[in-house]
Amino acid sequence: MRLIFVVLILLNLLAFASTRGWLGTAAPDGEPERLSNQLNPGRIILHPLQPASDGAGANAAEAEPAVPAPAIPPLTAPAAESSPAAESSPAEFSPAKSPLAPDQTAQPDVASALVETPVEPLACVAYRGLAASQADALTAEAQAVTGLQIDRTTTSAPSAWWVRIPPEGGRDGAERKVAELRTLGIRDYFIVSDAGPNQFAVSLGIFKSEAKAQQHLAFLRTRHVRGAAVTARNAAVYRIEIRGPADALATFDNSRGAAQAGAAKTGCNP
Repeated sequence: MRLIFVVLILLNLLAFASTRGWLGTAAPDGEPERLSNQLNPGRIILHPLQPASDGAGANAAEAEPAVPAPAIPPLTAPAAESSPAAESSPAEFSPAKSPLAPDQTAQPDVASALVETPVEPLACVAYRGLAASQADALTAEAQAVTGLQIDRTTTSAPSAWWVRIPPEGGRDGAERKVAELRTLGIRDYFIVSDAGPNQFAVSLGIFKSEAKAQQHLAFLRTRHVRGAAVTARNAAVYRIEIRGPADALATFDNSRGAAQAGAAKTGCNP
């Protein structure tokens, strides 16, 4: 009994010496001693507890060393000296040079182009009552001026009034009429010999106006001339309209050919 008691005392002494580290190893003093023995405790980052099902993610998080996240500096405006554009004067900035501004130089200014090139006014002049030779000369004169447009029309108009005895009975009938005129004292006559509807007619005079022709016919009737009448002799009459820029038309109007045309000149619609 005494032996057991001695053995228990020895065992207690050994346990007490072991806890005090007298035997070379000492038991930890608990949580405070463990925290004081840790290296760089400030670098430890506590992560929220992961679900139990995500075992792979939890193991990966435990396997990686705890490294503090780098600090992200706040966004600030770039310093004036960091940009070459900032070195320029504020007066050099233009909305047209800004990449956010619309391209104001892509399209030309149509209004200014119209102002720079004014439209030259147009004019028109018409010459009427022209003979064929006059119309040809005036047309050639207008074609020599650049920019003019020529419109030429032909009409038929009385050019003279003719006092005559219509053809009847061919040449023999004309000879009988001439013999009768001689007996009446009429000496101003001739027989038309040209082929056509008036061949073998007896001409008694051609007048520029109808009044003169009617006056001569009245005289012949006082001499008892029978079968005579007044007939209008029609001829081709030309009208020329010339239109174009006012300056070019003024140049033509002052030309020699236009001055010698001798025809009536009027305005027309350009």
